[in-house]
Amino acid sequence: MNLALLQQAVDTGMRESFKLADAPASWIVVLVIAPLALLVCVLGYRGESISLFAKLVLGTLRFAALALLCFVIFRPVKVERREEVQKAEVVVLVDDSASMLRQDSYSANEPGRRAALRYAKTDPEPTRSVVATGIVRDELVPALAAKGYLPRVYTFADTVAAQGETWTTNAHGSTTRIGDALAQVLASYRGHHLTDIVIVSDGRQTSGSPALDAARAARSGGVQVHTVVVGDTQAEKNVRLELVEAPSAAFEGDEIAAVVRIAARGLPPGARGHVTLEELSSDEGRRVVAEDEAELGESGARRTLVARPGPADPRTQERRFRVSLPPEPGETLVDDNAVEFSVHVTPEKIRVLYVDGYPRYEWRYLKEILRRADQNVVMQTVLISGDPGWVQPSTKGVSALSEVPTDRKTLLEQYDVVLLGDLSPFSVSADPARCDEFLRALREFVERGGGLAFLAGEYDNPRAFLETPLEDLLPVTIEAAELPGFQGDSTREFRPVLEDPQNPHEIVRLAADSEANRKLWEDPGGLEGQFWYRPVTRAKPGAQVLLRHPKDGARGERHPLLVAGYFPAGRVLFCGMDSTWRWRLYHVGEHEKFWRNAVRWLSLGRLKGGDRRFRLEVARSHYDLGERVTLEARVLDEDYRPSTEPNQTIRVGTPDGRAAELELAAVGGKPGTYRASYDAERLGLYRAWFERDSTRIASTEFEIGLPSLENQDPTPDPALLAELAVATGGRHVDVATVAELVSDFRGGEERREPISARLDDVWDRWSTLIAAVCVFALEWVLRKRWDLV
Repeated sequence: MNLALLQQAVDTGMRESFKLADAPASWIVVLVIAPLALLVCVLGYRGESISLFAKLVLGTLRFAALALLCFVIFRPVKVERREEVQKAEVVVLVDDSASMLRQDSYSANEPGRRAALRYAKTDPEPTRSVVATGIVRDELVPALAAKGYLPRVYTFADTVAAQGETWTTNAHGSTTRIGDALAQVLASYRGHHLTDIVIVSDGRQTSGSPALDAARAARSGGVQVHTVVVGDTQAEKNVRLELVEAPSAAFEGDEIAAVVRIAARGLPPGARGHVTLEELSSDEGRRVVAEDEAELGESGARRTLVARPGPADPRTQERRFRVSLPPEPGETLVDDNAVEFSVHVTPEKIRVLYVDGYPRYEWRYLKEILRRADQNVVMQTVLISGDPGWVQPSTKGVSALSEVPTDRKTLLEQYDVVLLGDLSPFSVSADPARCDEFLRALREFVERGGGLAFLAGEYDNPRAFLETPLEDLLPVTIEAAELPGFQGDSTREFRPVLEDPQNPHEIVRLAADSEANRKLWEDPGGLEGQFWYRPVTRAKPGAQVLLRHPKDGARGERHPLLVAGYFPAGRVLFCGMDSTWRWRLYHVGEHEKFWRNAVRWLSLGRLKGGDRRFRLEVARSHYDLGERVTLEARVLDEDYRPSTEPNQTIRVGTPDGRAAELELAAVGGKPGTYRASYDAERLGLYRAWFERDSTRIASTEFEIGLPSLENQDPTPDPALLAELAVATGGRHVDVATVAELVSDFRGGEERREPISARLDDVWDRWSTLIAAVCVFALEWVLRKRWDLV
């Protein structure tokens, strides 16, 4: 706990008072001395022959004389005390967790809405944090100070932090620990004159010790806990939209598919919502490009929305999209009803190298798809078994190869995707050294973002790549039992089944509707079946199985047939089937789309930016607010060697459209690698990019969201706050009734402790003697007047 501002609120003062230093107990004065004095006065004039009036006057004077005598005997003194004055301290705990970034509509709470806007001042859609800051700064602190209290402001979330006169909240905490905050304050203020604690929060505790235990400790110490709930407290209705999958990059002319999940709570069964995909443009604003209906339930419904091909922003080379759901009637939390994402659109073509061992049917049809069916692909192929004088196929206008390129510079500079067919890597050249060079260069090619596909065949692939530098790149493992290859019945047809038919990977998504896509793959009348496959043991950890055999398997799971993976910046694909060409019998379009999808997916590691020598990445696409984002760049020089520059400069764009420079420092021991940390201050989508001559040449993006604990249930919990107040005899209010809480602080609760005292005798003065002489003289004169001795 930060105790920088924790100090005693102590002052000194003087107080004067009067007392009778030697007076007996009050009961003696009242029951003994006063009656005796009165009796003396009555008996002294009872037998005198004077009027009743004279007796009363003289008796009164006699009583006054006796009272004056007693007054002197009792020793009247004036006491001057020097005191230590401790002001009453009030701790104000302000919730600074991420749930305080929520915006509440107060749709059914007009007083609450007006109060929230009053505390927020100029913000028309304030967050809970803004409202809480206004309550404390503009109302609680001034009112407490005016009544003689010493207010102490602390923010709390994961920890507790003291705040000065000028303070603010950022609502970045990943947890809300009300109980821990109370306990820390109570422990730190032992010996202080702490009278009250005020908690300003939405009340949703997500971690830490029980808050009620801390409240009981406060009650034992004589401290009252008051609570102010911030946020709309009506019954929660909420629809939450999450982006499950969207491509980070695409090619000109590509469709863009976004997979979203819609979850809801507090809605009646059967409720449905309208999901809209809009394209955002600085010129045209928002334009609806796709729509769908979804059932709103707690289990969460997935929907795939597809945007048709379209132009990118010429400045950023991006297409920006927004997926949204309209708020339900009475929904209070509306900031999670929409998500935004952007897709980098590259005008470049995918450069593919396809190497195969012999002219099998798979090679014959696949090379034609790459040559003619996709305008975004530039292909060169090498058939190892081709005659020396035969012209190797290639895209029109692209020179044919005469041999397999094996050096690293050629692979890095001229290709984005390499497809390896059924060949041995030691057959690519008659020179064994060049074969080894090819394996090492191909591994580096993938490490630097290239795409590599292993297209299984009956002879060599993937078995020939075991115990080579490419074995680690294979997204599957092959044990001894699978080394001989396919041992089944090659006359029995089978259809591969999707691993996740409700949310298929983009490679195997051949139809927009998930059920239609499943039928296409798995049902009779769909894609033509296969007769042969290359059995492998399992997918490696981190790899994603896309297709499996419908029946055959080992070790309790069916054989994977299509597996995608990453290594580490590049992408790898294993295809265990060699007869996808059969799909062309009745499904030419689907056959071409499958291989277009595969080649595009493999290429995205290299084509996220315009310059292949620059790569910019973040470890994850989503970070919690308050987490530090690490950006890492890999930069090559003009010879495709790691850059030796000491630093690199990128630009980071925030959700509100502003951009600032960020310097990346070279990482020791990793040539060409640069790294920097970035602290995001608000929720939303961030973009980072390299820029040369006002053109973005490599980019990445990441989203900042609420921490998972704070996002699970961000609705206010007034019940907990009310329990804390009741347990300590405090008061619980909402944003509309804060004034009632202020009025309960009556003031005058400072603690005074004496330091020293001085006594000054009052009777030892001329005034006392003169008063006595006057009383006795007046009685003597009156006695003479009424002829008394």
